Amino acid sequence: MIGKYYSGPSTKYLVESFVLSSEDRVVLRKGKERKPDPSFKGNSTQFSQLSSAVRGTGKKVKDIDLRTLTFYFDNYIRAVNIVLSRIYRNSKRVEQLGKTLAKYRGKSYILLSKEKDLCYQHNEDIKKLVFGRLHRNVLEQAGRMLLADWTRRQLVISALKVLNDSPEELVTILRRRRIPSFLIRKVRDSCESTKNNGSGYHYAMGVLRQLRLAIDKYILGFTKNTIGWRARQRKKVASLLKDGSPDCQSVINIVESQVKSWVQNGYPFTVPQLRRYSLDFSASTENSTGQGYWFTPDEERENEILLYLKLPPGFNGTHHKDSPYKSKTLTFRFLDWLPRAASQDRRKAEKAEREGNIHRVEQLRFRAAKFEDMHHQLMNTIKLQHTAHRLSRMKQIKHNDLDEIIRLQQKVSRLKGYRRCSPPQLLLRGHKIILRIPFLSPNGPVSSQIFGERKYTTKAGADRGLRAPVALTVERECSFEDFLITVGPLAEKRDRIRKHAYTLTSELARMKNNWESKRSGQSYPAHIMKRDRHVEALWRKVRRLDREIVRQVASQTVWFCEEHRVKRLFFEDLRSFQGHAGSKHVSYNLTSNLWGKIINTVRYMRESLGHSKYSVWTVNPRYTSQTCHQCGEKGVRVRDESSIIESKGGEYFYCSECKEHFHADINAARNIIHVQDSSDVPGGTKVCPVYNER
Repeated sequence: MIGKYYSGPSTKYLVESFVLSSEDRVVLRKGKERKPDPSFKGNSTQFSQLSSAVRGTGKKVKDIDLRTLTFYFDNYIRAVNIVLSRIYRNSKRVEQLGKTLAKYRGKSYILLSKEKDLCYQHNEDIKKLVFGRLHRNVLEQAGRMLLADWTRRQLVISALKVLNDSPEELVTILRRRRIPSFLIRKVRDSCESTKNNGSGYHYAMGVLRQLRLAIDKYILGFTKNTIGWRARQRKKVASLLKDGSPDCQSVINIVESQVKSWVQNGYPFTVPQLRRYSLDFSASTENSTGQGYWFTPDEERENEILLYLKLPPGFNGTHHKDSPYKSKTLTFRFLDWLPRAASQDRRKAEKAEREGNIHRVEQLRFRAAKFEDMHHQLMNTIKLQHTAHRLSRMKQIKHNDLDEIIRLQQKVSRLKGYRRCSPPQLLLRGHKIILRIPFLSPNGPVSSQIFGERKYTTKAGADRGLRAPVALTVERECSFEDFLITVGPLAEKRDRIRKHAYTLTSELARMKNNWESKRSGQSYPAHIMKRDRHVEALWRKVRRLDREIVRQVASQTVWFCEEHRVKRLFFEDLRSFQGHAGSKHVSYNLTSNLWGKIINTVRYMRESLGHSKYSVWTVNPRYTSQTCHQCGEKGVRVRDESSIIESKGGEYFYCSECKEHFHADINAARNIIHVQDSSDVPGGTKVCPVYNER
């Protein structure tokens, strides 16, 4: 139950996931019949009980429902790509629509629906793929992709002009391992379509990286060097451009001519394509049947909800008496686990209160209140859907009851004022269908009911470590509270499974290559397919462990900050950090550290507690690991608290000026709190040392 955070133009949502099952499947709770009883095996007298248990614990979705939904997603993706292909036929049209969308303040589908070759009424091929309301989502998705691609194109054009006007900077980014920050700002500021904020900085950095990759490949192709590994490509290009190299000037000349050609003739952009299997209903804002989805609580089963999907033309679904779509219905069910989770947290809170764990009581009671609030939002949405549908049906009756219409209108107006969830999103991941529902973040009364009136005045710093995922420190009245967050057993299990999966993946690749070389075009045999399924299962287990590690680290971080009344939390910004070439151990640990997911989950949890979106910041970590937080002098890493001899990668930090030892990650976290000009982009910031009275 990590959830995700989604920020809209004026509201913010906390997204929770629900697993969809077929309509006739028994959605089991935790406990009895969670697994089929092995004693039923071979016992014909208890076969009916066995079939019931297997039905409850077998596949969540029938194959026929899965195939139908797959076609549904295929049609949606095909419709989006048709719209994009028509827009990108003419480059002038892309430029015109991109500029208009950048200035437009509204839904993208409203603007694109005015185009004759994109609207629903005049295009029979689109009508065969999707129904009218789903076409709104198609145009909305195409509009988002168009705006993102147009912004990227403007950045590429600006970057090419900057590099063409200054050949020295062009050679600089090809020689250096990292792209200079001044050049990133220069490209960002020269592009009018990019805002001067954190995202603009990182978009510009990504564009310069892509351009450098294209130039590197052009140089290697021109010099006939076939190198596949990216680190070796960079090293080879840097060696060709090194001062004193015999080919240096000739390589510079061909690079300058190629960049000049791109500026004059245009860069070879690609047409964006939608490939992900997700269906978004967010373009529809009304609670009506035309949205294409419909919720109905199951009267026979507690806390289970039926989801009816409207099928596009060409698909024949099943007829359900409660569905407003009649025979054009695909039915699923899901368990509304929110009330059960709230009651479990309350029981745990009572136990923690008896044990005297006050902070744990606060955590559990708040989480229970949050789940209850989400449940009420979902129920309000369902009531509004059904009431609005009944009202529209009543208005269509010739001799209708005016008193009933007035009563329904009043009920609809009341329900519109209640807290409600937003339109959901469907994700198709293999044989599993995920329903994601965005809920409004807990408002003031939900937080104040648990915490009361609190004042948040302190600051905290978080450093990423290779031994511990996060090192936290809180500053309060010239003193520090430190906390090292570790997830040892989970991390060890994850690394063990991950390394095993890497080994099996290499073996599987060799087996497939051998089969292709001997029997090209034939399907793989059973033993290879079995090995393939085994590798996929291992990677699914690794991803589950990733989510659990992230949840535990983020939860401990957030509640430690809540305990010490932290107003702002500072993380080190390592989005542009790369390990040195050849540092295999460090690079592996960096890729397995889950730093980006941890920061996003911390943001999500802080938002759910009612904090501002500006309560989590990322700052430049330059010199924070090399500087003493007390005196500001440069220190060294040592092996342990008794050593003063420098050891690269040592666990402790030794300052020769203060003659003291600190844990290296804690020392860096204390420095991160005091980085000057804190911003959400790394810039020319410096460490502001704190001189404490000793």
